[in-house]
Amino acid sequence: MKIYIKNKSKFALIGHGYHLNTLFNELTLNKFPKPIIITHLKKYHKRDIREAKGIPNLYKSVIELEKKTKVYYLKTLDSKSALSILSKNKVDYIFCCSGRFIFKDNIINQYKNKIFNIHGTMLPEEKGGGTYTYRIFNKKKFCAATIHLIDKGIDTGDVLLASKKEKVNGEILPKNFLIKTNKIYTKLIKLFIKKIINHKRFILKKQNPSKGFYLPRFYTDVSGAINWNWSGENINLFIKGCSTPYSGAFCFIKFNNEDIKVKILNSKFVKTKDFIHPWFSGKIINEDDINIRVLTSSGQLIINKKNIVFEKNYNLKKLEGKTFYNTHNFLLNSVNHAPNIFKFKL
Repeated sequence: MKIYIKNKSKFALIGHGYHLNTLFNELTLNKFPKPIIITHLKKYHKRDIREAKGIPNLYKSVIELEKKTKVYYLKTLDSKSALSILSKNKVDYIFCCSGRFIFKDNIINQYKNKIFNIHGTMLPEEKGGGTYTYRIFNKKKFCAATIHLIDKGIDTGDVLLASKKEKVNGEILPKNFLIKTNKIYTKLIKLFIKKIINHKRFILKKQNPSKGFYLPRFYTDVSGAINWNWSGENINLFIKGCSTPYSGAFCFIKFNNEDIKVKILNSKFVKTKDFIHPWFSGKIINEDDINIRVLTSSGQLIINKKNIVFEKNYNLKKLEGKTFYNTHNFLLNSVNHAPNIFKFKL
């Protein structure tokens, strides 16, 4: 199947993030009608802005575009309000960038083959959310992106354009994956616009469901509980996968008979055979001005104190001899699909 997108068509951009801003700029730069933006409520953008603070090329907020175009902040993308906005603004096509809405059947049917999504993987691989975290857990060091049609499934629509897999440089942390993916997004978006301007048809490629897999979105606040029964290497990968710009893997430490929540943002694993019994796991055996050393069943984690965040701004001056742990309930919740992020207190 082939589709042809008319030059100078009007787009509605739905979602948020670096790639939405990039697409907006490319469309306006190439003299397309000014796109409108539909996004979630403004108070939820604060979380994204806060998490990306101080990291260049990681995130751009749609709030920055308010002076350039119409921005609609909606609680849900229900058929009535969304269709009214789309109709009023004479929108021809919809392009989704990390949208947190569910498209209703009415919108999908009315804009058949006219709703596109840019997804940070090579589909049909890695359908769903939590992409970078899951890659880190599996020691995968690549990024990719796909532009595809939105249908009634999750990331199952026909593919218009796909990038090649590109290697991530530096440490395997989510922020490095996100920055690299933003660069791939930019290249793919420019190619998308170029094909429209040059009146090229898009040859759609159906996804092979047997070659892909789906994993739900990973919410670090709920699913980031460290299981100290894992091997040291897997604990280390888990900590890295939950790191900045996400909130961090977490556990607890006892202080004055109180359970204090601790977030760990990064670590380094060193394989040793000194302490092999699982009783030692989570025990802090060494501390200096910069690092602590934590035992696991297969070695030690070296954690810079700058990467340890205590709940309620506790400042524990002496960690040596204490033990990191998590309760059964937290470990049980960590393997289940988390609730909608909008239910969390921000």
